[in-house]
Amino acid sequence: MIIVNPEVKPQVTRNVFIILILAALPLLSLQAQNLHLIKGYKHNLKSAEGVTRFALLNDLAWEYRFAYPDSTIYFGKEAQELGLTLQMKKGIARSINFIGLAYNYKGDRLQAFDYYQRALQVATEQNDSLQIAHSNNNIGRLFYDQGLLAKSYQYFINAQNIFQTLNDSSGLAYSLQSLANLYKLQNNYPKAESHLLKAYEIRMALGNSRDIMSALVHLGKYFQEANQVDKAIQYFQLADSAGNVIHDEINLAEIKSYLAEAFMANGALDKAEAMCREGLTVIVRKNNLRMMPQAFNTMGQILLKKGNLPAAKNNFIKALEIASRIKDLNSKMESHCHLTRIYEIELNENKKLLHHNQYLVLKDSIKDLDLARKVERFQFEIEIERKERSLELLTANNEKNAAVIQQQKLQNIVLVIIILFVSSIGFSQWRNNNKRMDIYQKLQLQNSEIESQKREIIHQNEELSMHNHQLSDLNQEKDTLMSIVAHDLKSPLNRIEGIAYLMEMDTALTSKQREYMAMIKNATNAGLHLITDLLDVHMIEENIAPNFTSFDISKFLLDKASAFLPAADTKNIHLHISRVENEEIYADRDYLSRIMDNLLSNAIKFSPPHSAIDVSADRTENEFWICIRDSGPGFSEHDKENLFKKFKKLSARPTAGENSNGLGLAIVKTLVDRMKGSIELTSEKGKGSQFLIRFPQQKQYA
Repeated sequence: MIIVNPEVKPQVTRNVFIILILAALPLLSLQAQNLHLIKGYKHNLKSAEGVTRFALLNDLAWEYRFAYPDSTIYFGKEAQELGLTLQMKKGIARSINFIGLAYNYKGDRLQAFDYYQRALQVATEQNDSLQIAHSNNNIGRLFYDQGLLAKSYQYFINAQNIFQTLNDSSGLAYSLQSLANLYKLQNNYPKAESHLLKAYEIRMALGNSRDIMSALVHLGKYFQEANQVDKAIQYFQLADSAGNVIHDEINLAEIKSYLAEAFMANGALDKAEAMCREGLTVIVRKNNLRMMPQAFNTMGQILLKKGNLPAAKNNFIKALEIASRIKDLNSKMESHCHLTRIYEIELNENKKLLHHNQYLVLKDSIKDLDLARKVERFQFEIEIERKERSLELLTANNEKNAAVIQQQKLQNIVLVIIILFVSSIGFSQWRNNNKRMDIYQKLQLQNSEIESQKREIIHQNEELSMHNHQLSDLNQEKDTLMSIVAHDLKSPLNRIEGIAYLMEMDTALTSKQREYMAMIKNATNAGLHLITDLLDVHMIEENIAPNFTSFDISKFLLDKASAFLPAADTKNIHLHISRVENEEIYADRDYLSRIMDNLLSNAIKFSPPHSAIDVSADRTENEFWICIRDSGPGFSEHDKENLFKKFKKLSARPTAGENSNGLGLAIVKTLVDRMKGSIELTSEKGKGSQFLIRFPQQKQYA
């Protein structure tokens, strides 16, 4: 095994590494041909059967995981079903782990967790140690990505111990890199460096060029973050050599960007410019929009340091344009910051102020986005804990049920014997009595029973009538109590929210305390919304007549849209009014306000990020109408049957984990009916929804 010492001069180290790679060039060339590999797997799959087919399905699932995770899910499920059909003793957990990886790449963390847990359970049942290790590592990575560092640590340690026991070097390298990232976040830099170097040595020994390049990039980024620029340059240069050998242009371009940043930090501006220009050429040629903004920003910084102001400004403008197009907020903010500096040097106060303001706005937006992500991680942690408790409870119940089933089997056997014996005796008695009984006696007995039943029915009817009166009184007391409790709860919740706002104004609060204040406000807001819905339900049941007044529909809709803009902006949803005139309408303003609150809230909850919600309205001589159109998941035919029923949750789920209690559309339908209006839904599953509400206009205007 050849191990490259990072303390050796860069050129010597580079030559040793290139010799090693060239020696393994035939193998590396084959490994780089993933498309040919997939084509070969698919060709062999046509005639493969049994265990061979199972292995090919898993291989396809693995190869598709980055670019086409949906294909990984498809082939993974095919492999899992085939493994169950073949009653395989080991390996089924591998397919389930691949499905979890695919859902993780798709961003569905909870689905990924479910499959990782299932894989761990199946691997444990099949005593499949290798997949137990991979499941632990996958769960640890999932928790790490969500910021749950304490939870991730134990899973990484479990995976590391199993890989060491199995002497699985490749898996051990993955575990070491995972632990290194964890230690780096905990500021334990010596351990992080040690684990990354061990992972690199293992990758070198295994000889897989892509894994070696990945390990070198990890080391380079680590030393760059630790401000050890010379070491960062050494490892980035080694990674650059590996990328040149296997012709991996995109990863190579990214490495050159890292090198350019390192050279710039070291003051080697000519080297930094040459390296950055080489990487940027590939990125532009490949039209890799994800990498372009950072590459142009880096080139701009280098040229600015070299005093080439026009060229630097041109690169920053290009970075800003592309970052705006792909909605890369961090790169966009960085571009505005650099352009502020450029225009400050040029003494252009107007443009300097413009870009500085944009920089501050984006900075605040990113802070809000970070807060939303923290809330999302908190909700994820709660959901994971709930799932873990459910799994423990399910395991205990299964064991209990197994014991009960075994006991029940014995009881059933005894019961069957008793039933057969009693039935035999009963049949004999019935036959003997049947012979002895006279027809007259039967009729007398039946008449007596009928009279007795009649008296019993009269008695039960009287009791039922009394119970109905009691239930009616109790129901009325319940409604009154609910109304009192709901109203009385609003005051303390409003006070809590007000106190939270006052405490946030205190500049002495720590960031953690501000995070808790935000969580308190979110909780009180959710409680206030629930109380409002409960009061609406109570109001619906009381059947209060609407109070019609005249007001301007244009101002009404503008106020509503403004109120919901923050919620829409949080999910990057474009909420706009496409058509409305300054028309006076005649309606119950409070009822119409509740209708719009529920419809706009649902549209934002169920629409995916970066979509649009369109609101329009108009008035004719005899009616006015309002239309709300979204790009959400739409409604199935089954959903439409339960659309306006209370407490009926439909198949669609909020796209950002918002609460939904199943009351909104029931309230909308009731309020529309009370104003003698109509509501129409136009929707197909997966193609969005349109609600069109019409209200008659009986009052005439001058």
